[in-house]
Amino acid sequence: MKTKKWQRRLLRVLGICAFILLLLFYVLTDPITTDPYFESNYYKNTVAKMDTAFLKKVDVNGKLLAGFARMNISPKIVADSPDTAKGEFSAIKMAGYGDGQFATGVHDSLFAKAIVLEVNGKELVFLSADMVVIPELVVQKVAENLEGIISREHILFGATHTHASIGNCIPKFVGESFGGEYQPEVVAWLGKKFTQLILNAKKDKKESKFSSGFIHVPNLIRNRIIGETGRLNDKLNLVSFSQNEGRKAVIGIFGAHATTIATWNDKLSGDYPGYFQRSLETKGVDLALFFAGTVGSHSNKGKGEKYEKTKYIGETLADSAAVVINKMEYDSVVKMTAITTEIEIPELQAFYISDRRRVAPWVAEKLMADMQTIYLQGVRLNDLVWLAMPYELSGEYGIDLKNALEVAGYNSSLTSFNGQYLGYIVPQKYYYFETYEAQLMGWYGPSMGDYLMELNFKLANELTDKRL
Repeated sequence: MKTKKWQRRLLRVLGICAFILLLLFYVLTDPITTDPYFESNYYKNTVAKMDTAFLKKVDVNGKLLAGFARMNISPKIVADSPDTAKGEFSAIKMAGYGDGQFATGVHDSLFAKAIVLEVNGKELVFLSADMVVIPELVVQKVAENLEGIISREHILFGATHTHASIGNCIPKFVGESFGGEYQPEVVAWLGKKFTQLILNAKKDKKESKFSSGFIHVPNLIRNRIIGETGRLNDKLNLVSFSQNEGRKAVIGIFGAHATTIATWNDKLSGDYPGYFQRSLETKGVDLALFFAGTVGSHSNKGKGEKYEKTKYIGETLADSAAVVINKMEYDSVVKMTAITTEIEIPELQAFYISDRRRVAPWVAEKLMADMQTIYLQGVRLNDLVWLAMPYELSGEYGIDLKNALEVAGYNSSLTSFNGQYLGYIVPQKYYYFETYEAQLMGWYGPSMGDYLMELNFKLANELTDKRL
């Protein structure tokens, strides 16, 4: 009798536990939303904001002024009495590795670089840094520091996406998982450095000329979602500004992930974009910048192991760039159009549970850093169209827009990490495919890619005054 009584109690306890677990499962998770995005309020609100932004766009034509600047942002790791205002820290985690490494030193210096343009009194800034992303809190510091001088809406941010750079800049669980414990001192230091960088470039403005071009480099990039059968955005885009006094700046935009360096490394490095920039600066270029392009589905490929491979990719890419640069024809008169618009996003659907359920939005929000105003920015300089996006766009998506622009007679640059981060944006056909890009880093549901691509095309249409 005692045995049966004990068994009944055990079954009762197990039943209660099962009920609690089931209840928690339905409280902590939500169904994946598959409703058409174009019927949503966030879509309608965003389109209305874009239409308003189009009425306020910068649209000028005239002689070009351009100023260049660089700044070393390699932090110093010191054991005793670090001075964070001088970039000295007791520990810096290298962002992007996940479980990652703490930096023990510097393999090759990290830089932030900026170009300030002016046409008919209207200024525009391109800023890229040897970082995995440009953290929103750093951008906010820069905007605060430059208030009344240059508006945030006139700065296009980008990152090289090296995974061996500065972490400790993004709060909450997800940010700290990829970049280490949040340290506001790092944010303040970087904000100050980026601010001074922009001011230095602004002071350097001189009469200049502009050109752009591209070259296909299929031997250095691969589709990392489905391999050789996948579509490939293999264009290396080049944008060049040449001051009449002789100094030249060149921006390279490429879609291969800067991940030649992995957890075997414990030193700060710019990865292959660092080698690319240094190599170009030995080929007659005074300031070389790199912006990560449509890296949301593409990785690098090359010869060698570890830093040998890093060097091979960077220097081979620079050799390809030199072919284009040496043939460029420059314009001193520039038509500049610039648009900055706010976008709204759907509820979070982050963290895969099953093909039908994800972690509930209210739970995911507690794990991820808060975001303020989310900007999508577009610029036209003569026959170049540049979109600066706050996410990692798939190269497969990028091909469609770049091809449409090329047919219409335009070069194009599509860059990621514009001051915020919305995760990976990959085609809907991959959403239920078992991949890191979709299941771990696809945060907003299966329709997010099509939604954002509609916005990208809408912005490009307005910049070109065409129906692409």
